[in-house]
Amino acid sequence: MEPSERSFFQGTRGKIIESLGRTGGATAREIATELGLTPNAVRQQFSTLAGEGLVATRSARRGPTKPTLLYHLTQKAERLFPQRTDQLLHLVLNQIADEEGGDRIDDIFRRIGKRSAEKFRPRLEGKDYAGKIHELAAILREQGVIADVEQLDDGKLVLREHNCPFAASVRRHPEVCTLIHTVMDELLPGTQNHTTSFAKGDNVCTFELTEDASTAAEAIEMGRS
Repeated sequence: MEPSERSFFQGTRGKIIESLGRTGGATAREIATELGLTPNAVRQQFSTLAGEGLVATRSARRGPTKPTLLYHLTQKAERLFPQRTDQLLHLVLNQIADEEGGDRIDDIFRRIGKRSAEKFRPRLEGKDYAGKIHELAAILREQGVIADVEQLDDGKLVLREHNCPFAASVRRHPEVCTLIHTVMDELLPGTQNHTTSFAKGDNVCTFELTEDASTAAEAIEMGRS
């Protein structure tokens, strides 16, 4: 993502676009609550975004109340997220698979994952396990991925990616997912359970992450010293 695009997603309009991309649709009041704005301020932003062809509305019934007006992204808005190189990547992967097989693709993305992990490792240093996951989510968002983290009742942490920069490629070449798996293996010692995946046709990638027991014990011991 270019610097100008990064700054767009840091502004109010960009944050609204990202929120709608994550939820699939929301009311002005819901967006206002999430972003700490007034509903009227959000409606003004929606009016501008609608005029640009980035946002549309639909009516939805939520419970016994009257239908609610939901705002959602248009296909034009979806193109704001990084997809420009995906078609070329798809062609390249097809060629590699034809000439050298899927194992070669797996190896390439593992190497890319290791380099990426080394690049971002300093940003995770000194953080506890949850902090590292949140920092990884922040890194993904900087790359144009709508990512968030949730802590379940049992304490397990879940990282979700609501869009994929390689959406057109992963279904035919799931080896592409080796990249994020490798990054997590390198930066988040423990267990990763990839429960839903764009590669399998799901509309979100979900990773249930559990800290390695020995790493957790070392962290506790260091905290006592």
